Amino acid sequence: MNRISAVSLVVLFAIVPLYGTLAVLDPARPPIPPLVPAPAAIAVALVALAALAGVVPAAMRAARADPLTAAFLAPGAATILAGITGFDPPLGIGLGVLVTGLGAAGLALAREADAATTHRCVRAFLWSGLAASAIALAMVAARRPVAIFAYNNGRAVGTFLNPNELAAYTLIGLGVALPLAFASRGRDRLAVVSGLALALTLGATFSRWGALSAVGGVAVYALAARARWLFVGALAVAVAGVALDASAGARHHNPRDTEARAVAWQTGLTTFERFPLLGVGPLAFPKTYDVLRPPGAPGPQTPVAFDPHSLPIAFAADGGIVALVTLTASFTIVLRRVLRAARGAAALPRALAFGLGAALIALLIDGGINTISLFFPLGLQVVPLALAAARNDAV
Repeated sequence: MNRISAVSLVVLFAIVPLYGTLAVLDPARPPIPPLVPAPAAIAVALVALAALAGVVPAAMRAARADPLTAAFLAPGAATILAGITGFDPPLGIGLGVLVTGLGAAGLALAREADAATTHRCVRAFLWSGLAASAIALAMVAARRPVAIFAYNNGRAVGTFLNPNELAAYTLIGLGVALPLAFASRGRDRLAVVSGLALALTLGATFSRWGALSAVGGVAVYALAARARWLFVGALAVAVAGVALDASAGARHHNPRDTEARAVAWQTGLTTFERFPLLGVGPLAFPKTYDVLRPPGAPGPQTPVAFDPHSLPIAFAADGGIVALVTLTASFTIVLRRVLRAARGAAALPRALAFGLGAALIALLIDGGINTISLFFPLGLQVVPLALAAARNDAV
């Protein structure tokens, strides 16, 4: 892999926690207090675009006429197609180009990254996860900025769009940090510290479904790695999580959230019913929400109007059956390749591969009742670390 592509991959792994700051650039965004000013968000966007462009040569060398190449590039193609026919073509096509770029980065990592690049990507992701966790926890402890603390009911959010986005990020972060920490028997200090910080951050988000998803991920890892004690531990954590939610967690949730989700799900399903083939277009859900929402639902200026609050329903509503089938097939192929690669790898790469496979399943569970804007960066860019690590025996 040439130097530009290698550096670009490392940069992409380092800036994943900053993607949430880009919401300030969306004029139709939900009424969320911004963490950074628009110029800073523009700088993040430009860095991301430059890094994606830098990976293109490696992605072109990695592309072949095979299922894995299709798995990484088809989601972007399906997004662009839905964008062309949707209600907001510029936004939809733009998102499709970004998704294609993220898929290309994952493909380049999986097939072209050498041992040194793979190692640097792992380290960059762990360091950025540690930094993101520290910022989120510090904001909660200081209750600053006040507007963000109040808007999120005291839940950790950090640089992310909302607490559920942060929780989703921690699922993949824990899938990297914890397996490396345990497999190295604590010698990988960065993995240990990052894992602890990410676990604390997940708790501080008070994301009930995120915690349940994490337990599911641990259970999957335990079954894949044949570690029964981890399976028992996952059940113990689940019981503790239920107790925590019944006490402290309940104080950090607005009861209206449950009603808002039900309305969003119903509207999303209605949207899919009316536009079954290609949907209304990526990110165009708000444009049809006021017409398709149930009569008694909140109006278009409420947060519920901005997405269906469920990843599969969002894919169906925004991209129709074409997007739903394409994305399901793509992530099934990637997951199967990751688990297959893990079985023939050395100890540390095997732990990382099983961890990322389990984390992807946890992310999919979490997406059942959440629309996760970080799904493509996490699923198409970070999860392929498992394939790179298994191929070149580097973590």
